[in-house]
Amino acid sequence: MTQTPASPDALRLHLAYLQAVVASMAQGISVFDQHLRLRVWNARFIEVLDLPPEIVVEGVEFADLIRIPAERGEYGPGNPEDYIRDICALARQFLPHRFERARPAGRTHLVQGEPLLLDGQLAGFITTYTDISEQKAATAALQAQHELLETVIESVPCGITMFDKDFRLQLANSRFRQLLDVPDEFFTSPAPSLGDFYQLNAQRGEYGPGEPELIVSRLLARAQQHQAHHFERTRPNGQTLDVRGRPMADGGLVTIYTDISDRVASAEKEKLAQVVFEHTPAGIFVTDERLAILSSNPSASRMTGLTPEQIIACPAFDFIDRSTSWQQHELHTALSLHHSWRGEIRLRRADGETFPASLRIKQVEDQLNGVPQRYIWIFADITERKEHEARMQHIAQHDPLTGLPNRLALLTRLSHLLPEARRHDWRVGVMFIDLDRFKTINDTLGHQVGDLLLREVATRLSAVIRETDFVARLGGDEFVIILPGISSPADAALVASKVINSLAPPIQADGNELHTSPSIGISLFPDDGSDSHDILKNADTAMYHAKSAGRNNYQFFAPNMNQVALERMNIERKLRRAVSNQEFALQFQPQFDTASAMPTGVEALLRWHHPVDGVIAPDRFIPIAEETGLIVEIGDWVLHTACREVKRWIDQGLAPLRIAINVSARQLRRRDFCEIVAGVLAESGLPPELLELEITESSVMENPEDATLILARLGRMGINLAIDDFGTGYSSLAYLKLFPIDRLKIDRSFVRDIEYDLNDRAIAFGTIALAHSLGLKVIAEGVETDDQLELLRSNDCDEVQGFLFSKPLDGPAAFAFLHARQQGG
Repeated sequence: MTQTPASPDALRLHLAYLQAVVASMAQGISVFDQHLRLRVWNARFIEVLDLPPEIVVEGVEFADLIRIPAERGEYGPGNPEDYIRDICALARQFLPHRFERARPAGRTHLVQGEPLLLDGQLAGFITTYTDISEQKAATAALQAQHELLETVIESVPCGITMFDKDFRLQLANSRFRQLLDVPDEFFTSPAPSLGDFYQLNAQRGEYGPGEPELIVSRLLARAQQHQAHHFERTRPNGQTLDVRGRPMADGGLVTIYTDISDRVASAEKEKLAQVVFEHTPAGIFVTDERLAILSSNPSASRMTGLTPEQIIACPAFDFIDRSTSWQQHELHTALSLHHSWRGEIRLRRADGETFPASLRIKQVEDQLNGVPQRYIWIFADITERKEHEARMQHIAQHDPLTGLPNRLALLTRLSHLLPEARRHDWRVGVMFIDLDRFKTINDTLGHQVGDLLLREVATRLSAVIRETDFVARLGGDEFVIILPGISSPADAALVASKVINSLAPPIQADGNELHTSPSIGISLFPDDGSDSHDILKNADTAMYHAKSAGRNNYQFFAPNMNQVALERMNIERKLRRAVSNQEFALQFQPQFDTASAMPTGVEALLRWHHPVDGVIAPDRFIPIAEETGLIVEIGDWVLHTACREVKRWIDQGLAPLRIAINVSARQLRRRDFCEIVAGVLAESGLPPELLELEITESSVMENPEDATLILARLGRMGINLAIDDFGTGYSSLAYLKLFPIDRLKIDRSFVRDIEYDLNDRAIAFGTIALAHSLGLKVIAEGVETDDQLELLRSNDCDEVQGFLFSKPLDGPAAFAFLHARQQGG
């Protein structure tokens, strides 16, 4: 600052006055004139600045005095002269200044300087040096105490607020902000009020529904009562707070907020656990480390028949059935290793009765030292479950229709029986039984009748076996009987004969008299196999041989049967691809009028030309096609092909003649068979009167009532019907009279020896007479000699076919042959 200097006289008078005043002051004082020369000072000045007394004299330069502390480094590191120059330049500005200066000795001084003015004229500057070390120490201690208190308040896991007597916020820790979700904006005003806080919470719905203003008014009225309060409040987010408030002596209010959500939840869990303990259907024992019962729940009393008082202090093992296979030490071992055990045992009631129970034991350890402290036993009565499992086990291993053991039970029985038989050198017989004609009965009379038949068969089989024997139903019409401990094959043969005899009487089922017979295959262990798979497979193979041998008989397994079975499987496998691979072909054998020797028709004969095996004879594959059902697809192919071929002949100039086609029993059982025939006639264009269907007498006699209806429909369509191989099966003349057939066909077995065998001759001639008496035509097949022809002609046989006239011919050859004969060639 620039000011006019004071006059010397005025300055001297003033300085003298100051010298008298400062001598007795506790503060250090110095006065420098406008030339920065020392004019006034006191002893305290020398002491505070730690100056050598000898240099502190009137008129000493300001620069000389500050050189002492500068050289001692009191102004900092570096060149002292630089500090002296800067400080002197600052001093020459004669500006007011105030700062604190820490001395090397650890004392702190407050330095305050002001320009010295005399009559408004600059006379220098006056500086005071006050030792504030004790004040600084007290302030630091107070600050440290404040910081400690603040740290404590911030470290407390509770929210804390303090409002003064005017309900202005004085203190709020961060935990309060966090617990109450108080936004930072709330604290921007200098001192938010308690009403502001209530208003914030009320608007957020913290106090429940209601007008915020009314809620705030009510809460402020309570606060103004200056009374301590304590309550729990659950916030909208589910958090529960314990709120405790205490008034201060000066009228202020301190409130502490504690989050007790976990404690409340724990209490709720404990309450819920007690409810579960009291009401769970499972029994519960709580035992000590010696497994003495400390407490039990009502379900435990209900299951054991004892009161809680009777249960308490009993060893838990007293309730375990003595016959239980595992021992106490095993349980202790499991608990020590795994700290738990679970399984199924039998528990004992007060009356001595036992019941099956599922049991789980869990070890509870002391949280401090980890030593087992309690054991929780949880058990449930599983009587109903065990009964259900037994029922399911029975269902799983028994046939629901007959009640007999099923395949699973059979294999289980064999898996136990065969090893035992091997150890004791026993023989075991296995009988594989298949019912003859069951499929026909089931398909024609319905599954209900078939089921009744199977039940009766199961009853009869069970009646003929020993108590140690075992009968099972595999499915369909297949049964197996196991004969353990037999001494010879004759024992198995005896049982097989009993089975055949037991099924000989007719079975009454739903108003139907049913006839069935068994085909039985027998294999022996260990002769015919070393395990259940081989024994059953070989018995099955022997059963097929029993069927091939005429049914209603038994056959023992022989090793060569497997070769036959393999051949049968091979033919079946190839047969399934024969139609799609176009391996079938038709040949046609002409039929002739006996009197005129003119052709009247042809019979379509099926031939199989395999690409590798060559020609496979019909007697090798037709029975397999019948058994597997493939005959239906093959028969459809024959029907379509034969009708198209004959229609083509007629279109090429051949005079119309009849085509005879064999129909299997399976085809005849199809409900849509008549529709299929009609479709073939419509597609080929062949007139119905030129089609003759040949049906074996055994196939129509399987279910004569249904056969009559089907044949009648075919007859009304204009189709000719013939009974093939007449005399080889069994038939009722009463039914034969009702069948709408046109001709009977005498089987070649009666024609072959007609010249020499009087019985065959009688059958053939009787058939002709019978047919004519019923108004039917007769055709004889297999005619190979003139004598056979003459005998048949002389007895009025209407038509013949055989090698005497023509062998079976392929399509073109048959057309040429027939065309020539019709032309008289």
